[in-house]
Amino acid sequence: MSSEERLSLKKILLIGISLGIFSGFGAVLFFSGVKYLSQFVLNNLLGYVYPVEGNTAAEISAWSPPDFIWLIIPIITAGALVSSIIVQRFAPEAEGHGTDSALKSYHTDGKIRWRVPFVKAISSIITIGTGGSAGCEGPAVQISAGFGSVISDIFHLSPFERKMAIAVGIGAGVGAIFKAPLGGALLAAEILYLRDFEYKTIIPAFIASIISYAIFGFFEGYTPLFGSAELYWSVPQIPLFIILGAAAALIGLLYIKTFYGSKNLFDKIFTKYRIPKFLKPVAGALIVGIFVVAMAYISPETLITAVGSLGTGYGFVQLALYNMLPLAVLILIPFSKILTTSLTIGSGASGGVFAPGLSIGAFTGGAFGMILYTFFPQIVPLESVPVFVIVGMIALFGGISHAPAAVMIMVLEMTTNFSILVPAMAAVILSVIILKDKTIFRQQRISKENQKTLDEDCALSTDL
Repeated sequence: MSSEERLSLKKILLIGISLGIFSGFGAVLFFSGVKYLSQFVLNNLLGYVYPVEGNTAAEISAWSPPDFIWLIIPIITAGALVSSIIVQRFAPEAEGHGTDSALKSYHTDGKIRWRVPFVKAISSIITIGTGGSAGCEGPAVQISAGFGSVISDIFHLSPFERKMAIAVGIGAGVGAIFKAPLGGALLAAEILYLRDFEYKTIIPAFIASIISYAIFGFFEGYTPLFGSAELYWSVPQIPLFIILGAAAALIGLLYIKTFYGSKNLFDKIFTKYRIPKFLKPVAGALIVGIFVVAMAYISPETLITAVGSLGTGYGFVQLALYNMLPLAVLILIPFSKILTTSLTIGSGASGGVFAPGLSIGAFTGGAFGMILYTFFPQIVPLESVPVFVIVGMIALFGGISHAPAAVMIMVLEMTTNFSILVPAMAAVILSVIILKDKTIFRQQRISKENQKTLDEDCALSTDL
């Protein structure tokens, strides 16, 4: 390692502390924006008492679907229109899920325009707050990575130091918004490559992630994202968790194919017919709204599935952790969530694929666990089903992100139970093996030695 690729203690502290502060306060403002806009639009205008992650079983059981579900069509469409206009007018690079933009900056010149973090924050708040199926983590990544570029400009950091600042920003943003500082720090090193690990980011990433988590927790509390609960699993269930890993990989592959298939289709249609680009997210949101309304009128189970397909999905993950979702909903909702996320973000709306990916994995695990409980209650009792929910989250997103260690630690921090490391490891390892180089993040590089961007055909290939 040359002297140009070595961080001094002074630069480690500069990058770690400054990014921790910027990312922490940025996460607070961004999360607050999402929270209050969601309350105003979804609760007050739509009449939707949506479930909130982290609530107790008694509190979350009071949730109820919208009084007038059809109102979601004008609400989600208007939100997409306003968000898209802001992005296309001020920072077109802020469209989409954000993480790929941050990874692209890291692997190229490390430069992000100063306006991008602010445009990304505002547009994502509008998308998520009006019901778009997207997460907060991707925007938090691009926002914090943008702060890394800003700090690099201010302090005239070298190209290597600039890239380190962007990587550290990725970890700090996720560590704060997930309340998972250890997982966030590991993510900064693991998510950059498919088959490699950037160890040079670890120390500044730990500093930044801890500081950002401390700031975010000061305002939002330090309670884990999904609260804490006693979880039960047994050694004879380990083969079942391995099977879940395979199932999660297949659903994850469907997520990748549907997401990028939707993106390519929107791009092709709007280019062919020369339709203004800012209308793409509007078209996606309109289809989502119509789909949700149509689903809502079929049956009570499809109504739950429909509203659970909106937003981040975390509230419904919490319901699954409390065994409060019917089996029919658990079976349907991974597919409906894949569709609404692909239409929302694949059409160019601003939001993250991280939260929907975790939710899809959670519902997949919950469906698998509930089926086992239905037919083999002696092997998988009802109190074991939440473990399948958590392991499903880890197996699916750990596989499609190619960051299994970071995602595993992150989810365990979010649920405060490290006793399920063994089943989680068994499931996520098989998921990664099955998925090979298929990834939800196209801007990941294969390795530090091979700096070639993963080809689109590799991401979409069905060859297992």
